[in-house]
Amino acid sequence: MKTSPEKTASPRLRAILVDDEPLARIHLANRLRSHPKIDIVGESGDVTSALALVESEKPDVIFLDIQMPKKNGFALLPKLEAVEPQPAVVFVTAFDEYAIRAFEANALDYLTKPVSPKRLAKTISRLIKHERITLPTSGKVKRLGIEDLVLLRSGAFSMMVQAREIAAIESEGDYTKILLADGEGKERRVLMKQTLASWESQLPAELFLKVSRSLLVNTKAISRLVKRDPTTWELHFQGIKTLITLSNLESKRLRELIVNIF
Repeated sequence: MKTSPEKTASPRLRAILVDDEPLARIHLANRLRSHPKIDIVGESGDVTSALALVESEKPDVIFLDIQMPKKNGFALLPKLEAVEPQPAVVFVTAFDEYAIRAFEANALDYLTKPVSPKRLAKTISRLIKHERITLPTSGKVKRLGIEDLVLLRSGAFSMMVQAREIAAIESEGDYTKILLADGEGKERRVLMKQTLASWESQLPAELFLKVSRSLLVNTKAISRLVKRDPTTWELHFQGIKTLITLSNLESKRLRELIVNIF
């Protein structure tokens, strides 16, 4: 008599939980224990210990809180680039709707607190199917609104800002340089590996204009446009000392696009 071959059980996903609030970890752990495909192999309350846990346990997935003291959850992301194999990351957040749209626009998986069983089941289903969700560098993404948050990430630096806080984005090959003000009179420049075309498709069209193949400008952030000499102009922004030099052609295009501002 022939015996049917035994079905090979699919491997369980090894998970670690990173959250500075013990009660939040307990809540999520209880939710995860109802899923037979998940093994919780460790917990951490901060980024530093989380990295050590990742290196020792080699998890398949990290459930990562964002709002933590000293270093937020985003600070762990660049450290994971040296980890092999690289784990999937699911953000666990109490952020509002504006931040949630930022996660969706950047194709990042997330859970909102308190974590619902139905939403968690959807995330675990994605993980089991190996639908790794990572930051895109190009391609079609969901367009954000003016008040929505944008994820900026460069090396060990990660932050979220409202779309309207970005003054300009300049292309540098496969990278882009983002110029923004922090609202307190300080400016910041962030270099990201993301194309200008990707930014153009993501940021609100009613706010950003493409002045040239290498420059995207927030029209509401412009303070003035000054002619420096017969061939160049200076583009100034509100609350930012850094200016951008434009050619006559670029200046003409900008003035035509936003004629009501000047």
